Amino acid sequence: MSNVNLAWDAYQQYQIYKLNKTTDAVKDVVAQDIAGAKSTIDRLERKLDQLALLSRAMYELLQESTGMTNEQLAAKVSEIDLRDGKADGKVTPPQRLCPQCDSMICATFNRCLFCGYEDPAGDPFSKV
Repeated sequence: MSNVNLAWDAYQQYQIYKLNKTTDAVKDVVAQDIAGAKSTIDRLERKLDQLALLSRAMYELLQESTGMTNEQLAAKVSEIDLRDGKADGKVTPPQRLCPQCDSMICATFNRCLFCGYEDPAGDPFSKV
């Protein structure tokens, strides 16, 4: 075998070694990302289960005390869903202008992100 072939083989082996190291590092990062995503999904599923249980308990108490029907509940859900003009199964809060700087008030935080004005009569569900 010539020196050129030997050098080429050594170079190729080094390149394979570097590629394997990079692949191992990527596998570790992906494994960590997957573990983090699974943890987040588990936490969200627990929260969703708690909210479903709480909603069911509140609805059954309301039914017992008022005699409300499933049809009335469905009609109210539909009414609330359509408040933003779209039947999409989501509650979209209306956009509001800040009285101090005329920017949009962030519905998520119930305050203006530009000047810091906080709406004292804001939506109680905005922080949910």
